[in-house]
Amino acid sequence: MSTAIYPPEFGEQTPLQDVLTWRIHQVHSRLNVHAAKFLEKTSGIALAHWRVMLSIGAEGDTTHSEIRRKIAMDKGQLSRCLRGMIAEGLVMATGDETDQRQQRLSLTKKGKRIFKKTLPEMRKRQSYLVGSLSKTESKAIFSALDKLEMAAQNHEFL
Repeated sequence: MSTAIYPPEFGEQTPLQDVLTWRIHQVHSRLNVHAAKFLEKTSGIALAHWRVMLSIGAEGDTTHSEIRRKIAMDKGQLSRCLRGMIAEGLVMATGDETDQRQQRLSLTKKGKRIFKKTLPEMRKRQSYLVGSLSKTESKAIFSALDKLEMAAQNHEFL
């Protein structure tokens, strides 16, 4: 794979590997495949389930809306994922005392067991991925991602 020359000059002949959003999509797709295979090997759960589990595990208990906001998952996909996790005995839903329209979501004993087993393995994976970068590269990429996220939230461009 060739490495793009940065900053690229954009024009009609710009190759896809020099388009920022294309490259981010390619890396994202490869990281998802890597994570899915890793999760299947370490704990037998799907990547979407892990993301939901991570969100709930970090909060202790939470709501559908809070998870959706945190992991930016499509509302319908999240609902299907949660139904599957409830059916598998990973997540428990209880009524919210302050808002009867909401449900509080928490990990079951089985969910907590898988979460506690998987979290250190996923942290090792993160260390492996970040370890492929120098400290300077790591700081630069996280700084760049922060700036890109802010730019993507700026709707003045639209």
